Amino acid sequence: MKSRIPSEQECLELIAEVGLASAVVMHSISVKKLALALADDVEKRGMAVNRPLVSAAALLHDIKKMDAEVCHGIEGGDFLRKKGFHEVASVVEKHCLINLDDPYFVPKTTEEKIIMYSDLRVSTGKVVTLDERFDYIKKRYKPKNPKAFQEYIAFAKQLEWELLGKVDGRKD
Repeated sequence: MKSRIPSEQECLELIAEVGLASAVVMHSISVKKLALALADDVEKRGMAVNRPLVSAAALLHDIKKMDAEVCHGIEGGDFLRKKGFHEVASVVEKHCLINLDDPYFVPKTTEEKIIMYSDLRVSTGKVVTLDERFDYIKKRYKPKNPKAFQEYIAFAKQLEWELLGKVDGRKD
């Protein structure tokens, strides 16, 4: 379903409405900057990108990060859908690696891939490599399923290759 994409001001108002922590807001702003830079690279490779959708989804991808009961991506999508932002909701709900076992939540569109990938590349306010990000995730969250964790890493590197034709900044 096609719907209106919120402006940056509307995104900031939604963020204020839910009372998102400043660290999460700063992360989202960093994800937006990276996502738009990636959109430039992707467009240079000949792929079309809906830039307003990427911008809004990047700002709102963690909208339910602080109060989700199960998955902040899915609950963020539900929240945005109720607000009438169906397109953004669809991108937001597909940015969490833990849902990849359900084919619906595997990012398929360029915008969905850009948001998932950008989120993975931003850690504590700075852009890091996928290896650095997954080292951080491993230390912080201590994944209980090592096989699934390795599959997440492989999926992220595949996304990087699809979007940029390279892995961790190296041309192959």
